[in-house]
Amino acid sequence: MVVGPANYFSHPGSFNHLHDFFTDEQLSRAVWIYGERAIAAAQTKLPPAFELPGVKHILFRGHCSESDVQQLAAESGDDRSVVIGVGGGALLDTAKALARRLGLPFVAVPTIAATCAAWTPLSVWYNDAGQALHYEIFDDANFMVLVEPEIILNASARRHKNIYWRGSVTRWRNGMKRWCWLRNQKRCR
Repeated sequence: MVVGPANYFSHPGSFNHLHDFFTDEQLSRAVWIYGERAIAAAQTKLPPAFELPGVKHILFRGHCSESDVQQLAAESGDDRSVVIGVGGGALLDTAKALARRLGLPFVAVPTIAATCAAWTPLSVWYNDAGQALHYEIFDDANFMVLVEPEIILNASARRHKNIYWRGSVTRWRNGMKRWCWLRNQKRCR
């Protein structure tokens, strides 16, 4: 069974729900991972928890690759309490993988509507050159998804279209590989 997120909030001010589940002490040990465009899009909506003393901020420019996740784990340290990812599909997949690696809850803050990464409990893995390798389905759901509608609405429609098709084709191709492997059908290779 594939499960959705344990907690999903989509309304103006959804960031306020962080305090429904985490104390200030826990949020001060959060690691926030984001891309340049994503953090610029979310900047005016970020909660005070983003600026708490002790919070780790990591600007991410890579892929969901083993080397990138290892590097993020080292940068995060071993005293974190939650992983919060702000961005699109590749970033959220990376942050999910990091959260599972560290054994921490994952909070997704999508910045575009053209990806299912905030919802799905899986990550698509890439090599360091950005070529899709496989996907990993996690045993647990993402802990929380926080959708700020204004962030989504302000994203470029053209960018949505391009990312939607690229992400959809990658997920379809990986899904077909898995389906064929399960059924051992040579025509799928």
